[in-house]
Amino acid sequence: MNRRMLFAGLALPAFAQAQPAQMRIISPFAPGGASDTLSRFSAQAISQAMGVQVVVENRPGAGGNLGAEYVARAPNDGSTWLTIAAAHAANVTLHRRLPFDVVRDFVPVCVIGLVPNVLAVHPSIPARSFPEFLEWAKAQPQGVTYGSAGIGTLPHLLMELIRHRAGLQAVHVPFRGSVPAITELLSGRIQATFENLPPSSAQIRAGGIRAIAMSTANRLPDWPDIPAVAETWPGFEAVAWQALMAPAGTPMALVERVAQVVLAATAVHAARLRGMGIEPGAIGPDRFPAFLQSEITKWAQAVRLSGATAE
Repeated sequence: MNRRMLFAGLALPAFAQAQPAQMRIISPFAPGGASDTLSRFSAQAISQAMGVQVVVENRPGAGGNLGAEYVARAPNDGSTWLTIAAAHAANVTLHRRLPFDVVRDFVPVCVIGLVPNVLAVHPSIPARSFPEFLEWAKAQPQGVTYGSAGIGTLPHLLMELIRHRAGLQAVHVPFRGSVPAITELLSGRIQATFENLPPSSAQIRAGGIRAIAMSTANRLPDWPDIPAVAETWPGFEAVAWQALMAPAGTPMALVERVAQVVLAATAVHAARLRGMGIEPGAIGPDRFPAFLQSEITKWAQAVRLSGATAE
């Protein structure tokens, strides 16, 4: 499909107030991951519907905190936006000191998508199910070497939760995004990841890595052969998310307009997103604050249980 036509059906009434001539969406992780994918999805939707140039800048590092700090200090004139992840809710507890406050320093815009995580291993690992993975991992005298998109990201916390609950030895290797972690898994330099499904899906389908289990409560319709961890551990569920935020003080009329545009795009292209392993978020600025607070509380419990720390 012609990229110029992709969002042609999303034109909405003209925005009456002044808006920046150019906008930037900061993705705080490396290119190719779920954050990057949904940042570019949002940028195209905004550009098409609002007639403004929107560029995506990747500023990875510190589990997403470097990019978030940059946006927290940016002008609140609507020119700079941030794609945050569930990791930012976890970072509130994981870090003793952050150079920003994820609630005070930003205004919530919308949740773009919900993203499952998939436990995957290098094909040389004999395990083909979650119970077999646990049995194999327990037998490794040096522990399992696993990668993640960075300290405090959900892939890190999920593996730490598994390590803690199953009594495994493990060595964490943090990267600056999902794609570098998956690349290292492909090479065999690490043994496992519990990364976002979208950047993992192509390699799973190609056989470069082997999917063991999903973090969702049930199997996904598009991935019926991959069991959920909950089939072995009832009640286990941990779904990541990606959302847009802006510096505190950004005009609410513009915030609401951007949320309207992005959520309209996710509704129109829901089938396309689900094909990539992303469920449309459908949470706007009215419900986002309560959602964020609930996620901060949930991941605080997960961080404490896992014993993970960024200090």
